[in-house]
Amino acid sequence: MESFFQSFPIWLNLAVFAAGVGAVIKGAEWFTDGAVGIADATGVPKIFIGATIVSLATTSPEVSVSYIAAFLDQPATSVGNAVGSTICNIGLILALAALIQPVKVPRSISMVQGLSMIAAGAAVVALGWDGGLGGWNGLLLLAGAGVYLGLMMRQSGWDNGGPAPEAAPHDWGPTVRNFIAGGGCVVGGSVLIVQNAAVLARAAGVSELVIGLTLVALGTSLPELVTAISSSLRGHGDIAVGNVIGANVFNLTLVLGGAATILPMGIERQLFALEFPVMGMLMALVFFLAVFRGGIGRLGGAVFFSVYLVYLVSLTVYFL
Repeated sequence: MESFFQSFPIWLNLAVFAAGVGAVIKGAEWFTDGAVGIADATGVPKIFIGATIVSLATTSPEVSVSYIAAFLDQPATSVGNAVGSTICNIGLILALAALIQPVKVPRSISMVQGLSMIAAGAAVVALGWDGGLGGWNGLLLLAGAGVYLGLMMRQSGWDNGGPAPEAAPHDWGPTVRNFIAGGGCVVGGSVLIVQNAAVLARAAGVSELVIGLTLVALGTSLPELVTAISSSLRGHGDIAVGNVIGANVFNLTLVLGGAATILPMGIERQLFALEFPVMGMLMALVFFLAVFRGGIGRLGGAVFFSVYLVYLVSLTVYFL
């Protein structure tokens, strides 16, 4: 698909990029409304909706980009996309959501989700310690995604027929339309953004791994970004937290694991020197604040954002 956009003149790449941004922004508004409607109608806590349905949908760009990159023999893009998106989800997205409005999270919920996220990160580091992720490693990570979904379903009560709805839905039609149309716009717009941004970046001679860690990661994380901001502005910060944590679990298991089953993934030493330590620090901070403080306030959001800025500066100074 990228070769198709490479045939465009630069001004048209910029125009398509802008169109993708517009689609993502509007789609996230519909998508959030649909997710909130589903949570209200079924009685399932919004944080579970964010950690499962919303996370799977907003992770679709990462899945498609990393899988396509693996098929096209570009493993550095696959790895950079998954790891970079995980860092971006906390350092930028969750930070902005908390700065907009402090988020309270039930400790029992954040305990399971937080530990799942940390376990996924530790698994990637351990499996990639020898410098690569092979097919069997990928299958193990994919199994981890299945275990996480099972845990979420069990904790929310879905495997026992689901909790009793708090209130009967007024009309499922608008809720379903908003959710499907919003998700489609978010995913489609993100693809336009990523493909055209990658064309512009490669024209500037940026390395494949750095593109994956920054431009591609940020582009594929736009669904989480806009959904989190939109959720916080509407007073549904729990969806933002659930979405970010769930997306991180899926980035490291479903995205990276699936890509590794297609093509062995090389894990460069740069990741152990910079990205993995930053990722682990941010995950630990999220877990501490959510479990021991009961939520993430503006100070926590500012700390996340500061760590992300330092990471970007370090990446620019030492690895460009």
